[in-house]
Amino acid sequence: MKKFVTKIFLIFIFLNFVFIPSAVNAAPTEGAGQTAAEINSKKELVILFTHDLHSYFLPHRILTEKGEQLQQGGYARLAYVIDEQRRLHPHHKTILVDAGDFSMGTLFHTSFMTEASELRLMGKMGYEVTTFGNHDFDFHPAGLAKMLTSARSRGEALPAIVASNTVLSKNAPGDAMLKKPFADYPVRDYIIIERNGLRIGLFGIIGKDAVHDTPFARPVTFAEQIEASKRVVDILKNKEKVDIVICLSHSGTFVDKSRSEDEILAETIPQIDIIISGHTHTVLPEPIIIGKTIIVSSGKYSEYLGVLAVSYEKQNGVALMSYQLKNISTDVPEDKAIASEISRYKEIVNQNFLAPYNLTYDDVIAESDFSMESIYSAFKKPREMGLGNLITDAYRAAIKQAEGANYQYVHVAMQPLGLIRDSFQKGKITVADVFQVLSLGIGPDGIAGYPLVSFYVSGGELKDILEVHTTIAPLKKRDAYLQVSGVKFTYNPRRVWFDRVTSVEVQDGDGTFRPLDQNKLYRVCANLYTATLIDYVGSASHGLIKVLPKDQSGKPLPDLKSAIVYIKKPEELKEWLALTLYLRSFKDTDGLSVPRIPERYSKPEGRYLAQPSLNPVKLFGGGNIITYSVLLAGMGLLLLCGLIVYFVVRKIRKK
Repeated sequence: MKKFVTKIFLIFIFLNFVFIPSAVNAAPTEGAGQTAAEINSKKELVILFTHDLHSYFLPHRILTEKGEQLQQGGYARLAYVIDEQRRLHPHHKTILVDAGDFSMGTLFHTSFMTEASELRLMGKMGYEVTTFGNHDFDFHPAGLAKMLTSARSRGEALPAIVASNTVLSKNAPGDAMLKKPFADYPVRDYIIIERNGLRIGLFGIIGKDAVHDTPFARPVTFAEQIEASKRVVDILKNKEKVDIVICLSHSGTFVDKSRSEDEILAETIPQIDIIISGHTHTVLPEPIIIGKTIIVSSGKYSEYLGVLAVSYEKQNGVALMSYQLKNISTDVPEDKAIASEISRYKEIVNQNFLAPYNLTYDDVIAESDFSMESIYSAFKKPREMGLGNLITDAYRAAIKQAEGANYQYVHVAMQPLGLIRDSFQKGKITVADVFQVLSLGIGPDGIAGYPLVSFYVSGGELKDILEVHTTIAPLKKRDAYLQVSGVKFTYNPRRVWFDRVTSVEVQDGDGTFRPLDQNKLYRVCANLYTATLIDYVGSASHGLIKVLPKDQSGKPLPDLKSAIVYIKKPEELKEWLALTLYLRSFKDTDGLSVPRIPERYSKPEGRYLAQPSLNPVKLFGGGNIITYSVLLAGMGLLLLCGLIVYFVVRKIRKK
């Protein structure tokens, strides 16, 4: 028996040494033909990134928390830091990308359609891939088509554009004009880049919040970004066999996690390795890590260059190595070639855009003895601002100046907080500074800048418009909070939606504020974009509130284009020009021939006031149909509950 067991043992040892190794060598395994060292070797990749550049070619002034003025950003210094990083990290390990909104924000974007200066400068700086943000559609599909055609016609190096959830319809004429420029550029669904032995798949999306801010993209539409991302990631992973997936997302992150679209994206699609997160202008000192997905953001206006270094192993995927935000400060030297190009584009702006207004980029318009509140502080805590009062007062004054002898009194002007893009700092204020405050949009004349419009509404409708501030802004969009002129109002934020305004006074031509007359027609002005949003009051209230812009006789306007204010036809009164004219109207108080902004604009004036109260009289008194509908519904519900309790008790007693 012992001999038999010994023989079996020896046979087992023999098979172990002879047959099993040969079977292992023959087995089809991942990484066949490679050594274990090769399979597990780490490969490094450095991603240089920006987003929300907004045509800020030159440095801009910022105000620190200590009240100090600093200059930050600018493409010439950004280009220097990019080259510096490429010297530190060899090209074969580095890519340079952007997450959208590369345009719209300064006078330089006024040549967007003809010069395509944003993409051309990005090409010269070595950007390899970008995507569209919401503001890249501000000049409508026709404007975007012209820009892409202009960019491609120059024969220069340009960044690739990936737009994975941008949808062009088959039949809409507006989309038809984009199809050829998209194909010629080309605008892609995704792109593959190979670096350091790695296949890197990049795609680009626009998120829900950003889509809401693209009213002029129509008829272009946008597929839901999660579903679009799933589709592209599946292609990249399973068809293209990429090692690393990078999403250039113009969606953003928020403190409120339920709204933080890029964090939701990372949780939903863990196969995305890296998300470059734009749109919200967020500065992330440290990456957000969701599972193994890395989310990074570098702010706005070329203030920082993001530098993300990762490693890749076939077995373990992507891992964070290091992360930095390089401050583009005045300590950084300028790239001379890029600085020269910017000077050339500046002269084009002077000649093609500003010359008809007898202005130049650096003309000093006014001076201020104080710095106004940062627009970003107002976004964090929406409120009345001295700057908002200045802008809305300017609208009324400029219309009076433009209409001359034909002027009809403008009772009220309004401006949403989100359309104020910058603030004024202490010191000299140039044409460029003024434009940056009100830089958005394009008019029906095809020229940059929203025109002012003017129309009449009843007193009741004016109150309903003010409910944008009290209801829509807190519920939907913080940038919908209003800045106003010619009206004072109070509201109770505890009241029923769309019936929170409790008192309104309107300024008459003699300067006196008088209680609102529900049936009187009041002349209102705003920019064209704001006026187009009036319909949103009706849809947001499910038709319970409706505002109908009218002419002086009370007849409904055929469209808002008929309400545009002109300096002299066909020259539209642009909102930025209205502010320029108003600033120039101020007195020179120090004999230096420069108008000075009055001190009253350094702080709020109490044009509106929140008065929260749960007092039943203040909750329901003077309510409109919405309040009384809610009240009746509540009473009906209480009555129903009472009846149910009554019949239950009665049944129990019968037992």
